[in-house]
Amino acid sequence: MDLLYYENFKHCTYFIPTYKREGISFETNINGLKVQANYESIDKGVVKIFRMGQRFKKSYWLHIYAVYKYFEEKGTNLKRIVLETPNGSEEISITEILLKEKWIKKEFNNLSPEKKKHGPHCKFCKLKNDCHIQFLKGGDYSVVPNFSKNMVEELKKMNLDPINIIKTDQIEKFGKEFKKPLYNLKSLVENKSYAINRADLPSDYIVFDVETYKNKDFLFGFLDEDRYIPFFLGKNGIKEVEKMVDYLYNKDKLLLHYDQNDITALRKLSFMYPKLKGKINKIVLKSCDLYEIIRKNYSLPVVSYSLKDISKYFGFSWQTELNGFTVILEYSSYLKGNQESLNKIFRYNEDDCRATKVVLENLRKI
Repeated sequence: MDLLYYENFKHCTYFIPTYKREGISFETNINGLKVQANYESIDKGVVKIFRMGQRFKKSYWLHIYAVYKYFEEKGTNLKRIVLETPNGSEEISITEILLKEKWIKKEFNNLSPEKKKHGPHCKFCKLKNDCHIQFLKGGDYSVVPNFSKNMVEELKKMNLDPINIIKTDQIEKFGKEFKKPLYNLKSLVENKSYAINRADLPSDYIVFDVETYKNKDFLFGFLDEDRYIPFFLGKNGIKEVEKMVDYLYNKDKLLLHYDQNDITALRKLSFMYPKLKGKINKIVLKSCDLYEIIRKNYSLPVVSYSLKDISKYFGFSWQTELNGFTVILEYSSYLKGNQESLNKIFRYNEDDCRATKVVLENLRKI
């Protein structure tokens, strides 16, 4: 169990993170449970650990205790542990740790293996696809995109079995509310893609993706034909924004993005830089949300309609294991002076752009 993902592990003890956080990793045994965690540094008996939470969570005590146990087993004489967060740091004495030892061990004892459970925690788990297919085979249709538990209950009230509906080609007899979810189920069961409606797919476009840290949209990446063009809004943000807006305005191509967050970030710039509002408004008018096109018109054999899942289905290989959450961790590392963390984010942003193009071009073949 990786303690940095304790909240996920509480929901499902089978959770395996897709991303390994920075720091010096270690493993220790607590009450018969193998525990993984990390620390930033150790100097003269003072260990530093870093967590991204804005407040001191109770679960951080488990991380602190694991660090203490690890160094105790090594025979290292610890003086204290320093917990650093974005809001500051807090020093924890060994006495404080020992006073909470009984409660901490009880928390670890409560983490005994249970049946697999699906939920939001699955998003960052390596086992997601395999587990969700197992749930589906066991008759749990709630893992199918847009197939809600209420929908399952409605079909039960009508004495209708979703699998039987698929096998007997009855989907077209159902209304809009049921049609798309049933096709999503059919797609997963048959491992086949379906175009439910013929969508008008753009041919001349620039792909667009944004990376965000807290409330700051710091990287706007574009893919024009096969050329990746990033605009990093660092210290000279206004100059980069002006260059980016002029570039898009002069190109006058449709902007293709995946969900509304990216276009929202572009609109925000028009309020931050009023003199660019006219150009930005014109650029935004020629935009297209690929996620909405897929959601309304296509059923694909994937357990979520995230860009990563769909692009992997179409054969795209990602350079990094980053996601929207881990970009925050990497950017925080960059702010501390780690240039490689920023390089990772650039590679991830480029992947997002290229993956979007791969998905669009493969939709044409369905």
